[in-house]
Amino acid sequence: MSATTSKISTTKFDVTLLEDGIVENFIKSGAVMEIEDVTALKKHNFATAENKPYVILVVPGELVSFTSEARELAASKDFIEAAMAKALLINSIGNKIMGNFYLNVNKPYIKTKIFSDREKALLWLRSFLK
Repeated sequence: MSATTSKISTTKFDVTLLEDGIVENFIKSGAVMEIEDVTALKKHNFATAENKPYVILVVPGELVSFTSEARELAASKDFIEAAMAKALLINSIGNKIMGNFYLNVNKPYIKTKIFSDREKALLWLRSFLK
């Protein structure tokens, strides 16, 4: 698989195609993600993946938060569409708390796992593309 330089930037997030089928969502530091942001993120993910099934590497910046409505929507079965799995790359205690809360309270419909190592996260995501 070869990386394609496809990137979409907004004030709150960047969406990048890392390689065929793997989309990275970088949530910018200080962003408060609301329903409309999560909806836009999904739309950009699907377009970036060229309307094919994909997996997501989520990389939150510092002090990122999601409203409860945005978390519920992102975790729901109806919201998934073409996403097959989601890896949360966590590098701070605050993001780890938020990630664990999302997994345990919102219980995402698609396979979702927390990682602190980027390469391990990508290996796990690639397993869904075979």
